[in-house]
Amino acid sequence: MCAAARSLVVALALLAGAAPARAGEGGAPGGAPADASLVRLAFVGDVSFAGRPAPRDAATAKGAANPLRAFAAVFGAADLAVANLEGLLTAEAPEAYGESRLNIGARPVWAGVFAAAGVGLVGLANNHTWDGGADGLREHVGHVAATGVPTMGAGADDAAARAPFVLEREGGCVALLPATLKSNRPPRAGAAAAYYKGDDGLAALVAAARAQRERGCFVVVYVHWGREAVDAPPASVVAAAHALVDDGGAGLVVGSHPHVLQGIERRGEAVIAYSLGNFVFTNRTPEKRMTGVLEATVRLARGAPALAEVAFVPAMIDVATFAPAPATGKARAAVVARMTTLSAALGAHLDDRGGRLLLR
Repeated sequence: MCAAARSLVVALALLAGAAPARAGEGGAPGGAPADASLVRLAFVGDVSFAGRPAPRDAATAKGAANPLRAFAAVFGAADLAVANLEGLLTAEAPEAYGESRLNIGARPVWAGVFAAAGVGLVGLANNHTWDGGADGLREHVGHVAATGVPTMGAGADDAAARAPFVLEREGGCVALLPATLKSNRPPRAGAAAAYYKGDDGLAALVAAARAQRERGCFVVVYVHWGREAVDAPPASVVAAAHALVDDGGAGLVVGSHPHVLQGIERRGEAVIAYSLGNFVFTNRTPEKRMTGVLEATVRLARGAPALAEVAFVPAMIDVATFAPAPATGKARAAVVARMTTLSAALGAHLDDRGGRLLLR
């Protein structure tokens, strides 16, 4: 692991009073021998606990009240599952917005649900990262770190906040870069987030991706961007995605923020998933409840890592519990139709087979 990435993991683990996490150790799920050349990744979109009744204690949150529990097997089958935590977890609510829909903070009792469901990395870089200023951000990072799950996208300074999370394997490495191109409130001294503002910010993000590619890693950019509730990414987002691939060498770009699913694009050998939508969110709008898991398998080869497979697992947020579950029946048909249509508009074909939409 590179020094910056290791520093972030070690610092957060020490904050939690636990041993530092070591990325890339262990075998395949269930104890089976791992194919060292393959790394299986799983990604979901925005996770917010706002509007949910607070469980009485952490054990309840991690158990019966855990909204991620239906996907524990999917996450457990991956070498690394990644989620974006949107909204701060703090004892006191951050300063309220004028629009109530933007108040998406929640209680710290929810912090343990990720580890309990098999999520191995939590992204913290998004437009709500600065909702509680530096004090709120430090508290937020501490609550998640205390559960033993590594985070990326926030830290004590820019170097820590922007540090990639690196999975090391004998055959090479996978570097995951956190980023947000949006922030509702300005950054504050005393903490930092992986906020890349404007053209200069995008140039810095492209350079960060290129640096990881030049050291031989397969590069994933996990980025918060775009416009809410639109079917297609705006031209500025498409341009940014293409720059990350063409100039930064990213092999996979995974987006969030629009709160709806958007299409998947192939660009050469790289793949761009523009928005994975909501994964846990209290919203009744059908389009905003369509969701899923992006599964990506990376084949490592010294100097030439590449995607071996990309697939999307359709899911739907249940309107009664606001928790995601594998999509079935008409709900599945709606998710499949949306993803195949929007991806086709970007020139990509999704094949419905084996319960997944396989990218061709």
